[in-house]
Amino acid sequence: MSIAEEQKHWHLQGNWAPVFEEVESNNLEINGEVPEELYGLYVRNGMNPHSGYSDHWFHGDGMLHGLQFQAGEVSYKNRYVQTPAYRDEEPSQPMGDLNYSKANTHIMRHAGKIFALEEAHFPWVVDADLNTIGAFDFDGALKGPMTAHPRVCPVTGELLFFGYSLLEAPFVTYHRVNAEGTLVQSEAIDIPRPVMMHDWNITRNYVIFMDLPLVFDLEAAMKGESPFGFQPDAGARLGVMPREGGNSDIRWFDIDPCYVFHPMNAYEDGDQIVLYVCRQNSAMNSGMEDIYGGEDTLGKLTRWTINLSSGQVKEERIDDVTTDFPRVDDRSMGLACRYGYAMGMDASAESVSYDRYLYKYELASGDRQRHDLGKGVRGAEPVFAPRTSTSEDDDGFVLSFAHDEIRDRSKFVILDAQNFAADPLAEIWLPQRVPYGAHGSWLPAE
Repeated sequence: MSIAEEQKHWHLQGNWAPVFEEVESNNLEINGEVPEELYGLYVRNGMNPHSGYSDHWFHGDGMLHGLQFQAGEVSYKNRYVQTPAYRDEEPSQPMGDLNYSKANTHIMRHAGKIFALEEAHFPWVVDADLNTIGAFDFDGALKGPMTAHPRVCPVTGELLFFGYSLLEAPFVTYHRVNAEGTLVQSEAIDIPRPVMMHDWNITRNYVIFMDLPLVFDLEAAMKGESPFGFQPDAGARLGVMPREGGNSDIRWFDIDPCYVFHPMNAYEDGDQIVLYVCRQNSAMNSGMEDIYGGEDTLGKLTRWTINLSSGQVKEERIDDVTTDFPRVDDRSMGLACRYGYAMGMDASAESVSYDRYLYKYELASGDRQRHDLGKGVRGAEPVFAPRTSTSEDDDGFVLSFAHDEIRDRSKFVILDAQNFAADPLAEIWLPQRVPYGAHGSWLPAE
């Protein structure tokens, strides 16, 4: 394929394009003052094809960009996740090698292990210096893929996740890992068709699956056509299951057809379960390349309230601005919380386009605050870091990468969560361009 043909792909142009050098630097230009309370590692994952080409944004090699914070000082490094796919090795089983991951979507920590994740393979473990250790199958207990969006319960320390299959039933399998890192439960979940179940929800006592009509078509895939299509006639529903339950314990609740790449949070309120999600009317209407193609396929913050007594689901639009990559304080995962954060999406763009705005929501009221990164600057997923391990509510910092497209320079911004619209406390200019990526985590020093 010629260079001109490669450049037709939006994910290989501008700041979507990959970088190739692995660098590290302790000599960073900083505007403002880095809070000394930030002590740990911020690391973000993203798709970065080492060859310079991939046929889809989802298929680039995983590259980690990390900033280490200590006593007001900051260092930066980036590293590829060196999986067999990155090393250009042949998969041992072309249709089922669970080691053959791109490890390019998310990164998080549990029980002392840092996992680089995507949704079709085993997780890959890296160390705190971002060096690759290897694939991990929970000592042989994991027999299928792990989602890119597991959840860690802040109360029990459990790691809860699922994996989905596209070729054979069960199309979804649920897993529970105890606080020490041992996989203690796996449950096959019955759904009628293979769907892209990218994310899900947890509460203190339940997990909630989203069976939404982004459906896999094997015949289309074998013809070289887009393997996924939005099929609203297939219906949409939410499946509520006790954490330690199984398939027979699930209650399914019908909702209007839609798609959700990313929920913000969920919690229990008496006999109700309340979920906040970035709800899209549809997804991939023109195939996989059309991940977000206009306002109809962009998320808007929505509240679903599942009444466990009546069996009804109430849907309420919280805001009309287009957002995605929502986050809450990890200490509030699955619990009632006051605030959430999200990244603006540019509804006027023809392909995926991050916006210049980050948002903070007071969830009960729907009140929205906006941080403007500035003309020509586009942001990233906003991640909350508490000031201390016992800080209340929004007493902490919002962390995000940003790219100045006018200067073609990347930076890392630190916002005061309680003064969200104000100028950043610090802007850390990075030694190389950081391409737009996916998800990251704040990993406080242990």
